[in-house]
Amino acid sequence: MDSSLSKLKGFREFYPEEMESRRLVFNKMRDTSIRFNFREIDAPSVENFEIFRKKSGDEIINQTFSFLDKAGRHVTLIPEITPVVARMVSNVKNVPMPQKWFSIPKLWRYEEPQSGRLREFYQYNADIFGSSSVYSDSEIIILSQSILNDLGLRNKYTTRISDRYLAENILKSEGIENVDEIFKIIDKMEKVGREKIKEMLSGIAGEDRASRIMEIFSLSGKFDEISGKIEYSERMEYIGRLNDILKDMDCGNYMFDFSIVRGLAYYTGIVFETHDYKREFRAVLGGGRYDRLTEMFGSHIPAVGFGMGDAVLELLMRRENVWPGPKRNLDFFVVIIGNYITEGLRLVKMLRENGFSADYDPDFRSVQKQMKMAEREGARFSLIMGEEELKNNTVTMKDMDSGVQNKIGMDDLIQKLRKYNLPKNHFHS
Repeated sequence: MDSSLSKLKGFREFYPEEMESRRLVFNKMRDTSIRFNFREIDAPSVENFEIFRKKSGDEIINQTFSFLDKAGRHVTLIPEITPVVARMVSNVKNVPMPQKWFSIPKLWRYEEPQSGRLREFYQYNADIFGSSSVYSDSEIIILSQSILNDLGLRNKYTTRISDRYLAENILKSEGIENVDEIFKIIDKMEKVGREKIKEMLSGIAGEDRASRIMEIFSLSGKFDEISGKIEYSERMEYIGRLNDILKDMDCGNYMFDFSIVRGLAYYTGIVFETHDYKREFRAVLGGGRYDRLTEMFGSHIPAVGFGMGDAVLELLMRRENVWPGPKRNLDFFVVIIGNYITEGLRLVKMLRENGFSADYDPDFRSVQKQMKMAEREGARFSLIMGEEELKNNTVTMKDMDSGVQNKIGMDDLIQKLRKYNLPKNHFHS
């Protein structure tokens, strides 16, 4: 094949079996979100470049698929959705707060593809708007863990929590003003190692201050282990309340780790990341509080949220053998014998209109080949219609698991079929 026709690097193609597995995972996320009373939204895939230039920071800007459109506007495929959602909530007038929204958009980042990082990916996002409460912070963290638990990953991860507000004030008390620059360096600690980070910090803050910064951002452990080592009692009281809530709600594995600062410039308070317990992959998810992001749209709406890309999630679920296999949910396959196509298709139509999934062989091959197709398509039952069935106003139903066949009268057929616990839930199985 001509190489110019090949798939681009960092992009994926999903065949039906892969999409069936992905659909099950995404719908589990939706189910969990709805249990927490989050409502689903969607947003444009192409946006004004300026939205991300102003608020997402240089790292994301350098990774955008941006271009000039035919009107000469500088636009980009969205590298993240949070600024867009901030605009959406800002544009809604007189909406009661708080609002709890989630989405599963496709995102694009122009970066070097590697394990768990692609140029095109899906990302689950959840946000609470309009509440500054520590309970909203805890709700977001608990939601993130509940999704992982529902996907079969209970006890397979650790959530690391920090606080940008506290870290910023500690740095300023040490006479350090270029806080955002420090955060960008600290955010690379896991990637480049502690020695390299200290060297980078020494270059902009001096060796003594670099040592002090490393001391601050090396604090980690349970709340009781670190609370006495930090002097900012007022903010530690807030973090302590968050810790109490998470303990009271029997939250999963979590700890406080001040090396977690998150690279995006708009975070203002609690931040967190979740990693697999072996630390084999990059972060599974991450998020935090961003109370000032809506100001660029003329609003003042506090917010907290998180995002979880599907690439690392899939790697982790496959490693733990909980990535779902493809699952077909065809209720009925109609086998049409002889010249009774019209009658057979009417049966297919009736089944579909009553909520069942139904299919047939468009080539109307031999009964044996139609039965093989029914098996291949994962049909629970086949309904056979031929001359004998039409003469007796019946259909022959075959259980594709047991092979048992029986005649069912056409009168009240739909009601009779419902006793077989069908239709299946085709969207959440």
